[in-house]
Amino acid sequence: MTRSILLADDEQGIRNVLSIYLEDMGYFVETVEDGKKAVRKIKDRPFDIVLTDIKMPGMTGVSLLKYIKSNSPDTEVIMITGHGDLKLAIDCLKLDAVDFITKPINNDILDIALKRAEDRITTRRKMKAYTRNLETRVDEKTRELLESEKRYRRLFNDSPSYITIQDKELTILETNRIFERDFSFQDGMRCFQVYKGRSGPCPGCPVIKTFEDGRSHTAEMEVVLADAGVRNIFIQTSPITDSHGRVRSVMEMSTDVTMIHELQDHLAALGLHISSVSHGLKQMLTGLDGGSYLIESGLKKRDHTQITEGWQMVKEKMSRTRQMVLDILFHSKKRELNMARTAIPDLVKEVISVARPKARQEKIIFHTQIPESAPRVRLERLSVLNALTCILENAMDASLMCRPPARPRVRFTTRITPETLLFIIEDNGPGIGPAKQEKIFDLFYSDKGDKGTGLGLFIAMRSVKQHGGTISVDSRQGAGTRFIITLPRT
Repeated sequence: MTRSILLADDEQGIRNVLSIYLEDMGYFVETVEDGKKAVRKIKDRPFDIVLTDIKMPGMTGVSLLKYIKSNSPDTEVIMITGHGDLKLAIDCLKLDAVDFITKPINNDILDIALKRAEDRITTRRKMKAYTRNLETRVDEKTRELLESEKRYRRLFNDSPSYITIQDKELTILETNRIFERDFSFQDGMRCFQVYKGRSGPCPGCPVIKTFEDGRSHTAEMEVVLADAGVRNIFIQTSPITDSHGRVRSVMEMSTDVTMIHELQDHLAALGLHISSVSHGLKQMLTGLDGGSYLIESGLKKRDHTQITEGWQMVKEKMSRTRQMVLDILFHSKKRELNMARTAIPDLVKEVISVARPKARQEKIIFHTQIPESAPRVRLERLSVLNALTCILENAMDASLMCRPPARPRVRFTTRITPETLLFIIEDNGPGIGPAKQEKIFDLFYSDKGDKGTGLGLFIAMRSVKQHGGTISVDSRQGAGTRFIITLPRT
């Protein structure tokens, strides 16, 4: 029997490519470009499988998933997601999506997801057929009932998920084969003893909730196996009622989602590293803009000294950009700091040289203080340079929003003590409210709209912390902001 698939995605190219691939696999395929049209299609006719993008205009894939599970629960749903939506994709599994695949779509991974959907459809139909057989054969011979019980037991034991039947005291009454294989279980034990070695129920226990309201519940937790390994499991419960509708026991089915968590962590780390490198390249481009500004200004004034200064800046930034691009080749490795003894006056001069052209262009009053001399300090020059430049650029952007008749003003000073280096960056901008101060160092947080990436201050904080330092913020709305970057000298 030919299976039917509804493909919902707002990208025409993905719909075209996937529909051809799915039809070659033998599926009957229909496509729509948004969730609302998908709902209308589902109302017209049932589909075995729905492939839907998580993010679509109008009705999202998550809303479509909820509608399908409420109105056509036998339809299996596979979510299509980007790398940044992995947490949302895992939440979709809790809403009973069968699987998710990431863009760009890999055909092998798509085949695995479709196989899971097919297996679930087949199992459900077998279970329905089995249930119908039980209902129609109530009066058959005892031998046939026993045979049916064996088939049920086989399905119970062969399930790839952990299955238990529990009473109100959470005592495990029955288990399947894989549960007994992986956990230290003895008759009469309670689930919290087996899973966690606890003396009482786990907080938010879904089995207790099912006994209380008779509904299915879900949860996610870490459990300890017999070999002391720690695994993440996704739990779903179902009530088992008596002839009067009272909950007699609860079936708990748990799926191992550890691999999904590990994949999510790996992709997050990989994406963060590439984002860090990309943000560094952005800093280099700022330096290139500064160098080109000096060259253009020098050409207009016929100032050869300024032209030379600008060209030296361009050459230096090109060299650093080349090195940062090479770093991308090692994105799969955890990056360690490349510490070296650095002259602080030279570092401060380089930060100022990157920032000064923007100050000139925007007519910002830029006060600087360069230490005359200081012992060399061990640090990674590039990451500290990027951190200081990022904070200094933010300060300049803030100063441009100062209230007239005040002129934009930024101050960058350096203080050296026997134990620490202090870099102080001040602006006379509108200040940062207490609520925003708590978020400015969070990943992807930005109040610049499309102009901000939400990476700069996060990466700056990470670089400073890797050096054992701190960043503090002193700001009041309407009174400007002061960032104090403290690095240990040892």
